[in-house]
Amino acid sequence: MDPLSRWISNRVFYGWWLLFLCSLVVAAGSGILYHGFTVFFLPLKRDLGVSSAAISLLYGAARLEGGAEGPLVGYLIDRFGPRIMILVGTVLAGVGLILLSAVDSFWSFFFVYIFIVSLGFNAGSFHPVYAVVNNWFIRNRGVGFAVTGAASSVGGMVMAPLLSYLILGYGWRTGAVIAGVIMLVVALPAAIPIRRTPELLGLYPDGRAPQGRPASASGLAQDTDGEPDFTVGEALRTLNYWLLFCSITLRVLVTVAVTIHFIPLLVWKGMDEVGSAYLVSLFAFGTIITTLLTGWVGDRWNKSLLCSMGIIPMVLGMMALMLSQSPAALYALPIGLAMIMGTVPLNWALIGDFFGRQSYATLRGIIGIGTGLGTFLSPIYAGWVFDRSGSYFYILLTFIIIHLIASFLFAVLYRRSPQKRLPETPSIHQ
Repeated sequence: MDPLSRWISNRVFYGWWLLFLCSLVVAAGSGILYHGFTVFFLPLKRDLGVSSAAISLLYGAARLEGGAEGPLVGYLIDRFGPRIMILVGTVLAGVGLILLSAVDSFWSFFFVYIFIVSLGFNAGSFHPVYAVVNNWFIRNRGVGFAVTGAASSVGGMVMAPLLSYLILGYGWRTGAVIAGVIMLVVALPAAIPIRRTPELLGLYPDGRAPQGRPASASGLAQDTDGEPDFTVGEALRTLNYWLLFCSITLRVLVTVAVTIHFIPLLVWKGMDEVGSAYLVSLFAFGTIITTLLTGWVGDRWNKSLLCSMGIIPMVLGMMALMLSQSPAALYALPIGLAMIMGTVPLNWALIGDFFGRQSYATLRGIIGIGTGLGTFLSPIYAGWVFDRSGSYFYILLTFIIIHLIASFLFAVLYRRSPQKRLPETPSIHQ
């Protein structure tokens, strides 16, 4: 361990410092390219002279590209470690956002956004960050994933109003340049101190010595408190993996489409763009609270059950938007979306709970194939239907049915879950 790392770890478990750094990476990338994309939606549509379906194609294609690269990115993370992927991905995404300011057509925007910005974001954000969290925490895995998930929402809460101000006041090109600079300035320095596993620094997950054998050649402690440790092949032969694959895919394809169409949905119900952008902040702020709460509860209760229950408020929020003409119904969508997004980190923590640390990034990347395909189709479907009907009614109805199926599958996983409260062992920092 280098002197700085040793000095820090003697006072606070180094994993908590890494969790803070990973949160900065996620806040910058997700705040701009996940929560912030909806702010670009209508200005891009007007400036480029294209349809809602065309703008939806941008985000859908980005998610499809992310799904296609997921298994490869996961393999590279497991093979070479997450730090190099964060550094390379951040440079691509940040420089790509700056390059967007020079494009003059929809297809040039498409090329830069998909093959530079999206490629970098998908490779350098959630994939490697969640791999770091999964490697450094077992007992506190729910909290660890929740903190990074909350950081995503903090990024959205800050970036959505900022981007809205810049885009509506100075144009989307200025907004893209400033967004790119923010990514480079925040995420690059944060990535440098990140380490792959605690064992490589002479530490153990959660800062606690394991009950099992010493670290293996892979740098992971073996049989750490009896946690499962599947290879990719072993995991792919289990029903649990494919239940996770389907339930996460169905959950993601709806939440992503609704997030991308968030402002257009509220404009459809009569709210102006500026007011809608502030509801993006409400959604992001609510997600911070729900994410931290469900992360804490998830380390003490069953994550699969929480994921199943968390879908119901989103279903109720979409129903309120469909059926009610009351202005209060406009708030049902950000509240419901915040509650389901609070369970998102638990979705990804379940992979570690079921299958361990050895192949986490690769297994997560394979699920990315399903989420990538689903989130390619769902925003385009929403844009296509709206372009032809002028209404989101049947879009929301479809999404409600899909989410109810996802809730059922998570409930099935609850019945099959290996999760149990691990016995306490002494902390090396006590």
